[in-house]
Amino acid sequence: MNEAAGRRFAPLALAALLGAVLQAQTVDIYTEFRRVDPFGAVVLADQALAPREVLSPAVARNGWASFHIVVSVPPKESYFLYVAPNPVSACRVALFREHFVKTVNGWIPDTLQEVTHLPDFGTMPDPDDGIAGQTTRAYLLDLWIPPNADVARFRVEVQLKVGDWVVRPLEVRVMPARYPDLTEAARGKPLSLPSIEMAADAAALPVLRDYLTQGRLPAPPPPLTVRSIIQRNAIQDMALAASMNPDTGGREVLQRRTLDLLRSNLSLGPRLWGGEWDLRLRDYLFNAFIPH
Repeated sequence: MNEAAGRRFAPLALAALLGAVLQAQTVDIYTEFRRVDPFGAVVLADQALAPREVLSPAVARNGWASFHIVVSVPPKESYFLYVAPNPVSACRVALFREHFVKTVNGWIPDTLQEVTHLPDFGTMPDPDDGIAGQTTRAYLLDLWIPPNADVARFRVEVQLKVGDWVVRPLEVRVMPARYPDLTEAARGKPLSLPSIEMAADAAALPVLRDYLTQGRLPAPPPPLTVRSIIQRNAIQDMALAASMNPDTGGREVLQRRTLDLLRSNLSLGPRLWGGEWDLRLRDYLFNAFIPH
């Protein structure tokens, strides 16, 4: 290679090298209904033709909003993960490491371990899970929105450091909707959780079934697994529906909407929205809510 050709090649080689480095470390945010395996792929049971992109999620006051943070870095690399709301008082942040469980359908994240100090330090593969070839670690991000939060927007930054910082911002939209206090609204007998292999929305369906058919709200489970978080969030949604005018949040109205969503979701394979069909029901409740 002559000198002139070398000068032309060098910038291209540098760009390719930098591109490979940037692609090697990623941080993504998924809804609660899209679980990811230790290699960065969405669990088969949760795959959808039209998944929801998490850019500006709507949240209700006096309750939790949950997301998966997915960190992918090369093997034998370490990283720092930090979550920062702006302003700091806009919400309370709870972060959990998701530990993988080996099933007949592959590795699925479920068991939660709370992160008590931020930033969280991690290495790949995760020594606690001991999965050969692991490139991805999952976290459960739980945001508590205060009951009297302003109906406005605030920013949450998920920050990953592997050499340089990679920032994934969220613009959170606080809606007028306010969840009832679950200690008062949900006093029924707790529901059992589905098997881990089932689709993520399987944890929400029994809650909807019991409320829509019998008006019952089970007591929320402790936040020990991804499934229990999804079930708790479904209880929040049905408690919100129960607090609304029957013309908009009544059981007959929700039954029709739920059946329509399920039919549309099952019309194709894999499912059109996967477990995220439930988010469309939540969207309806947020938008139909009228403050008292």
